[in-house]
Amino acid sequence: MMRPFYLHRRSGVWYAQLTDSETGRILTARSTGTQSRDEAILIVAEWRKNGIPSGRQRKPKPIALAADVESILRAVRKADLFSEDALRIVQTLKDRGLIDVAATKSGPGSVQLSEFLETFWDYHASPYVKEKLAHKQSITKRHCYEMGSRVRKYWLPAFNDRTLNSITRQDLKDFSLSLAEKGLAPASINKIMLGGNVALSWAHREGHIAVDPTEKLMRFSGVPEKRGILTPAEAETIFHKVNWRDKRAYIGNLLAITTGLRCGEILAVRKNDIGEKILTVDHSWSSFDKLKTTKTNESRRVPLLPEVREKLLELLAENPHDTENSYVFYGLYENQPVDNKVLLKGLREACTAVGIDYKARGICFHSHRHYYAARMADRMEADKISRITGHRSKAIFDHYADHIIDENLDEVGKVGAEVFGNILQFRKGA
Repeated sequence: MMRPFYLHRRSGVWYAQLTDSETGRILTARSTGTQSRDEAILIVAEWRKNGIPSGRQRKPKPIALAADVESILRAVRKADLFSEDALRIVQTLKDRGLIDVAATKSGPGSVQLSEFLETFWDYHASPYVKEKLAHKQSITKRHCYEMGSRVRKYWLPAFNDRTLNSITRQDLKDFSLSLAEKGLAPASINKIMLGGNVALSWAHREGHIAVDPTEKLMRFSGVPEKRGILTPAEAETIFHKVNWRDKRAYIGNLLAITTGLRCGEILAVRKNDIGEKILTVDHSWSSFDKLKTTKTNESRRVPLLPEVREKLLELLAENPHDTENSYVFYGLYENQPVDNKVLLKGLREACTAVGIDYKARGICFHSHRHYYAARMADRMEADKISRITGHRSKAIFDHYADHIIDENLDEVGKVGAEVFGNILQFRKGA
């Protein structure tokens, strides 16, 4: 006859094995917590009546349910499981809120985190980059280089002996707080965290790790440093009165402040882009990515003031490289423009020459873009300006057409001629 339970003593404490009345299975032994056999019998009787205590709250679990759990555990112990199977089991437990994170000893998640991150941000070897490019999504070599640099400087020293699947949400919280304790700005911390978080989240989506440790991880907030811009009087001074040492720097800065073009877009300007009244902007230049599409992957047309067009043609005529479609801002080699540092250095020298502290003011080459947008916004509607500058960050502009009509180009050109008239009073020989 089947006994309802069995008792045995281990290290002086009585353990009980209950029997499932329906299946006849004998369950795993559980401690009664007492050294008295009589007390153990009373405790077991309570278990049979109200269920077996389980979990931190010691809530009773029915014997039948305990038997089902035993069946599951027995199946897991005997089954021929692979790492992928373990991940599925772990994910199911995670979905039910029963666990936070777990790691497997083998499989793709067992690789060193340092090795995984190095490959992840290697533009030529990364499966993530390959996937992005296959889906026609933009990702540049410069972006991968910057992410990889942050990973090597901050992530690898902090997690040098850890595997990919061992990283928990608490690890990431502690890591981010340690960055804050170093006095790094919120924006810098967010960029550093992004280098690893993007990779970890991708690893979870690809099934390399069971749990996404970046889920619901809080970002740092703060007021970002604002770029300074020149005043109209200062702009007139540096372009009208300063003797720029490099003509390419002078004209490059002039083109930036009168069109709002980005530095890479200016470096990419070639002979065929210059029209009578319009400059076509369909490329950008990067020392990492070379000639590429614009930041928004879209071409646009920009009103070109006559005086600025004349300067571009002058520079083009001085280009020592005789090619079919030469770069206006020529460099040492015919297949690439001048280094962007030449344009920035020229701006800094011009500011210093008239007593403008560009460091304290936060003035950089991109400040020209802000100057253009600010001055033009004083005179006309923001949507027309955004189509010229290529700003696509605000949803309010999403419903506008992909091209700006000729009437708007003419209007922007006329307003630009008035706004930048003081700058265009060129000094002789400039």
